[in-house]
Amino acid sequence: MKIAFVSYECPPEAGGGIGTYIWEASRMLAARGHHVEVFAGSPNRSSTMELSDGVIVHRVEAADRRTFPAKIAPIVVERHRAIAFDVLEGPDYMAEAADARRQLPDLPYVVKLHTSMYFIRQIEYDAMGFRERLSHRWKSFRRGVPPDWSAKHPTAVEEMKTVNDADRVAAPTKSIGEYVIRDWTIPFSAVDFFPYPYRPPQSYLQLPIGADSQVVTFVGRLEFRKGVINLAKAVPLVRRDCPNVKFQFVGGTLASPVSGVTMLEYLRKLLGEHLIAVEFLGRQPPEALPDILGASAILAFPSIWENSAYVCLEAMAAGRAVIGSQNCGLEELLDGGRVGRVIDPHSPEDIAAKIIELLQNASERHRLGELARERVLSIYAPDVVGPQQEACYERAILARQTATKVVT
Repeated sequence: MKIAFVSYECPPEAGGGIGTYIWEASRMLAARGHHVEVFAGSPNRSSTMELSDGVIVHRVEAADRRTFPAKIAPIVVERHRAIAFDVLEGPDYMAEAADARRQLPDLPYVVKLHTSMYFIRQIEYDAMGFRERLSHRWKSFRRGVPPDWSAKHPTAVEEMKTVNDADRVAAPTKSIGEYVIRDWTIPFSAVDFFPYPYRPPQSYLQLPIGADSQVVTFVGRLEFRKGVINLAKAVPLVRRDCPNVKFQFVGGTLASPVSGVTMLEYLRKLLGEHLIAVEFLGRQPPEALPDILGASAILAFPSIWENSAYVCLEAMAAGRAVIGSQNCGLEELLDGGRVGRVIDPHSPEDIAAKIIELLQNASERHRLGELARERVLSIYAPDVVGPQQEACYERAILARQTATKVVT
């Protein structure tokens, strides 16, 4: 097959979960004999290059993700006229392939569910208190736009349209698929469920299973949705039973619930005297993560909601004990708690209890780390995911051919 991916994110220039998926999926499919081209964005340059593994990457200069869809569409159209792609894939997030889809209506189209801006805003809004909601709605009113959580917001409308317009919808977890089926009235029969592909680097697999440290690490953006506030509230509770514990927060900072205050500043103030047990490492390059994970006894991901976090797969591949949130994709990655501990992200007490239990039980940390690594290598391996992704594309091609026949 000739496959076109549209995504603003594409490493090494732009990271994030979507970019990691593009990196993994494009190389997986190229290795399986497909012709793969990625149409990506860049804040400062336009270019075309073929990577050593056979994936062709086209970049268009776009100051931000909002301008990217319109700028990348003509490049996709030009390449399609030259080589005739069999299928186009784009993300739900910001409907980045929507313009290309409109200009190529006969090209089979797959939308990958990563977590749309609409769902992110809705999750954040649902977790707000009454006063926060009132303030949010007032600010939106003054700006003359619907609240970001509203289905009437222009971005939400575009995201909903692009998902409804897809020939197939690909969901990496049941959680995100069920969310979209329920809120955007997508037929269950139109959704294919299969995980993100992941091939762990040897630097993770060479780490010994488990660790005899008292280090608890969080990796991800410092933002409300990632559950960092409740994790910080759990720190004093853990220190009471495990006085030698050290917490690490790895990742850049976004906004906090207080206007004009970054989440990093907010967490520092919240921790108070317990800041002595916490280190904020900021954003780290990928090559630094194996050492960070290797020194950690526990990886904690207390997100309010998550689809399918690659950082969780990385921690599992590193053979570490992982704590993740219930009722979302993290629970699925941890096989319902069989290969890790599942927590209530809204409860600092539950987060603390699970951390304390594992800090005090090295053999259980080792057991969970071993099971977690085995799960990554068996469920998320490219040889396992590849045929599932190809089958999704084949269904999209058949659906588009059927739709075209009906129209004609």
